[in-house]
Amino acid sequence: VLPVFLLIIHHCFSQPLFQLAPPMLKYKSGFFSGSTSCEIIFNQPGAEVRYTLNGNEPTDKDPVCSIAVPITTKTTLKAKAFGNNFLPSETVTASFIKDGKAIRQIHYSKPNESYANSKPDILQDNIGGITNYRSGTWIGYDSDTATITIDLVKKESVRSILINLLQDENSWIFLPEQVLVYYYNEQQKTYLQFGKKEFQHATKGPKQCYVQEISPAQKIKTDKLKLVLLPLRKIPDWHNGKGNHGWLFIDEIKVY
Repeated sequence: VLPVFLLIIHHCFSQPLFQLAPPMLKYKSGFFSGSTSCEIIFNQPGAEVRYTLNGNEPTDKDPVCSIAVPITTKTTLKAKAFGNNFLPSETVTASFIKDGKAIRQIHYSKPNESYANSKPDILQDNIGGITNYRSGTWIGYDSDTATITIDLVKKESVRSILINLLQDENSWIFLPEQVLVYYYNEQQKTYLQFGKKEFQHATKGPKQCYVQEISPAQKIKTDKLKLVLLPLRKIPDWHNGKGNHGWLFIDEIKVY
């Protein structure tokens, strides 16, 4: 009888565990040249923030963050607060993308006037990587096609091309139906397709910066590339904008 009584007493008077608030990540941009850093802001006595740089979920065995975390390569930082007598916080995540091959210039078809930008280097200025579509770092399309051509500084081998897209379906901003990638073949004097990525929209996706990297099926060497993006022409039935044309938002482009 006594053990049962003590269990009841413990249950009645024990305090529930509270979950820690998530840390805040502070950084200039998700894109960088050379190196960058990310400051992890958190202030809770008896708690600490642990982080990973390999995309894995942080545990209480991972490194403790006490200063800004240096970033030198393309990586995903995840951070989480832990503390005695607290439930761990939610995980916060930030992706960092380093410059690739030198790009001379990028040309793109005309965006919607409400989401255009006069900066000629808007797709290669290393500014952005945030989910606010009004930040001025995105260009937005509501047309059936968006075409982007990329001129490299010199002719060289290309192993992949990376594009940063926005997914914010509550704002009618969807990933495209397809992305087609071409390279210029000097012998044939035309662009030849070397890659394609198709996207599915059957279920709701998270609000996020979506980084898509496409690699050629064969070795190519070129100084000119072209992307053809096909925005979502018909929003699916599960969305309150069903049947309407979806928006497509693009930020940075890198070539590796």
